[in-house]
Amino acid sequence: MQVTIRPLEEQDAYTSVQWRNDPEVFKYTGNTYDHEITIDSELAWIRKVMANHNDYRCAILADEVYVGNIYLTDIGGGSATYHIFIGDKNYWGKGIAREASRLIIDYGFKELNLDKIVLEVKKLNESAVKLYQSLGFTPTRSDGEWIHMTICKECL
Repeated sequence: MQVTIRPLEEQDAYTSVQWRNDPEVFKYTGNTYDHEITIDSELAWIRKVMANHNDYRCAILADEVYVGNIYLTDIGGGSATYHIFIGDKNYWGKGIAREASRLIIDYGFKELNLDKIVLEVKKLNESAVKLYQSLGFTPTRSDGEWIHMTICKECL
């Protein structure tokens, strides 16, 4: 399966709105919604983030099928914050997150000239913690339900 990433596009909202309304997709993220996400609100969100030059927000494609999102946000001072989710549950557990992560980490260090990338992951999301450690992220601290991790350019 070929995994690629590309910058988000406005039409992605018509797919991602379905994922945002699926509690199973977002149970391990920091985003929880107490209301239905409408296509209008999803379009407004995607337009807003596409205009933010401190973020690099991408769609994840598996064999040209849009299956999730991956981001580097708060880019500045040599660092950025990593986020990912696979929204299409038919593609869970297939190694797509690993390959998309490698692509965006490589982009961050080579194209954006970052020194480090940080993330937060819920302790209960054991498979994600293992994935991040296998990619080279190391835990830096833990608080409550979250583990904070960092990967450094020099460490790779």
